[in-house]
Amino acid sequence: MSTFNNPFFVSLKNGAEYEAKKLGYKLVVQNANNDNQTELNLAQTDILKKPAVLILDPVDSNAIVTAIDKANQAGIPVFAFDRKPAGGKLVTFVGYDAIQAGKRAADALAKVLNNTGKVVEIQGIMGTNVAQDRSKGFEDEIAKYPNIQIVAKQPANFDRSQALNVMTNVLQAHPNINGVYAANDEMAMGVLAALKARGLEGKVAVIGNDGIKDALDAITAGTLAATNAESPFYEGVKVADIAGRILKKETVPPATTLEGQLVNRDNVARLP
Repeated sequence: MSTFNNPFFVSLKNGAEYEAKKLGYKLVVQNANNDNQTELNLAQTDILKKPAVLILDPVDSNAIVTAIDKANQAGIPVFAFDRKPAGGKLVTFVGYDAIQAGKRAADALAKVLNNTGKVVEIQGIMGTNVAQDRSKGFEDEIAKYPNIQIVAKQPANFDRSQALNVMTNVLQAHPNINGVYAANDEMAMGVLAALKARGLEGKVAVIGNDGIKDALDAITAGTLAATNAESPFYEGVKVADIAGRILKKETVPPATTLEGQLVNRDNVARLP
């Protein structure tokens, strides 16, 4: 997995381990610590052990192709989840619709701003398809609102502390913004901290993505306008389920696309 230093991926890991235990096979989960070389080293070591299935969550969509190619050469079934690799032969892919997530966030932000204002986009790890697609979906959709202007966009690598620093710097150049789209909730929480430090908490609309507990609590408190909630636990269950089907030599679909839902003050209390 790309990282354990994010509540979304911890929950995803828990879901996969829960389902694998239920299905009765051994699942070994390893942490790449958001480092390309670490992930490649782990994968190459695993390939030498001849696992029945190799499952990858790419730190970087391009860098991971080397590991996939090696697994292909070794005859090991390999599939990816959450972030799409840029190449290699995969049995299947499991993940949420990242473009739709960006579009949903753009529409939500536009609604909160009454279709007018200056906004900032805080992007994820731009070497991943998820960050690229969430950005593309947001920018394509926000372009439909001519009175909304993106005055700044910068990556903060899906990291809360980086987002705090990036947003602090952005506010120095653009103190009069009206809204922020953060490509995941960890960054949204960093954005909220930066806004609070400038006395702007509650005055600037912030939209996140993932639906982690901190984000849902912030929506309840009224500091976060909305998030595109995706269930990482459910995604983990699907990953483990598909691995089980591959072990049984069953045919699996070439891709499984999961859908999130917009969560705001109107429906956050109804979430399970």
